Amino acid sequence: MDTLAPEQLAVALRDLMDWARTNAPAEEPPLRRRIVEHLGQDPAELPVLSRAVSSWERVNLQVALDAYLAEAGREHEFVGMSSQRGWHMGLAELAAKAQGPRGMVIGGPGAGPQEHEAVQVGERTIICVSAGLFLVRRGEQRLVIAVRGSDQSRGPERDLQLEVLAPTREPAEALIEDISALMRSHNVYRGRVLEVGSSPFGGISLEVRNLPAVKREAIVLPEGLLERIERQTLGFAAQAPRLRAAGRHIKRGLLLYGPPGTGKTLTAMYLAGQMPERTVLILTGAGLHAIGSACRVARELAPSMVVMEDVDLVALDRDEHSSSALLFELLNEMDGMQEDLDVIFVLTTNRADRLEPALAARPGRVDLASELPIPDADGRRRLLELYGVGLQLRAADIPALVADTEGASPAFIRELLRRAALLAGERSAGELIVDGEILQAALRELTSDGGPLTARLLGMN
Repeated sequence: MDTLAPEQLAVALRDLMDWARTNAPAEEPPLRRRIVEHLGQDPAELPVLSRAVSSWERVNLQVALDAYLAEAGREHEFVGMSSQRGWHMGLAELAAKAQGPRGMVIGGPGAGPQEHEAVQVGERTIICVSAGLFLVRRGEQRLVIAVRGSDQSRGPERDLQLEVLAPTREPAEALIEDISALMRSHNVYRGRVLEVGSSPFGGISLEVRNLPAVKREAIVLPEGLLERIERQTLGFAAQAPRLRAAGRHIKRGLLLYGPPGTGKTLTAMYLAGQMPERTVLILTGAGLHAIGSACRVARELAPSMVVMEDVDLVALDRDEHSSSALLFELLNEMDGMQEDLDVIFVLTTNRADRLEPALAARPGRVDLASELPIPDADGRRRLLELYGVGLQLRAADIPALVADTEGASPAFIRELLRRAALLAGERSAGELIVDGEILQAALRELTSDGGPLTARLLGMN
């Protein structure tokens, strides 16, 4: 046998590699092999349907999947997916036939770890699938469900993609519809108080809040005012079915305005507590930028209430500032809400004079604008009694304090009594005895000693 020269050996090896590129079979990717075995057919040309799921709805997707997979007669296997720098292949790529040079698979992944994320919803912890495949079977029916991060996600708030692979389009469409219906019926946010946040990436967050119980007696307003507010909110809610039947619209807008500390937020909290079955969405600060998303949630979870605090931050008078995109979004949402939808808008502001007139007065957007004023003498007396509960408050000293607190807000009077209680505790042990001397000392501390800024911050005009 002739010995090959090195040059000839190199040529032979090159030719062998060229032949291998053309003729060697591509290796079947492990996950594709699992899908083929599960479906009993080649999935390369089967239909894949998908639905985008916002990051804040991942918990609803999870409870819907749990309910769907737990239905009688349905079995499933959960398979993790390997990732490449946090990115997971979609079902269409996983189902594609293996191909590539030298028998190697282009991007053919194997099973990976089962990825989950614990999401807190109030007192409940929900373990959510971050990425993985569900191989589902029910009788003769075979389906593949994939959950993975969306390709369109931006920033740290990663949206999800729900994908379904089935032998025909109809069962895949039915599954998407079933999951969507289960997400609505099992929505974990329904009937909750939710603080709405926003992000620079356009996403929103929903955080469950527990509001303190506010009794009706804690709302000190001029005679008849609270009754009008209750009629606009609680009354409409109680009569909603009859009003709908009579062709009356039941969406409504309430504007609470007045100086700082007069009880606008407290009143909104009281209303929320009186309608425990109603979903409440609270927007304040940066959350005001999530108006559109919050209103979509309100529509989905009606009956609901959208509370926007300090709405003047987004609805400034056009004569004073350039038009705000958020203002137009708010107006459109309030005006475009279905009339038979039981949604209440409660807007609060310290600066009604700066509000866009159309927002403050036009029917269909705000139906009742109620001023919560600085309390008069009778109101201040009632507030002193309210916030004096638990203290030994000398009744003889009340009239003088009522006169001395003219122009004070409820928030100021509440802080005054708290400061007086502290001074009484420093003076002696035992019961907190608050006399005229202590009350005057507390008043001086909040007005003179604390400076005019402290007084203004607490609502002393």
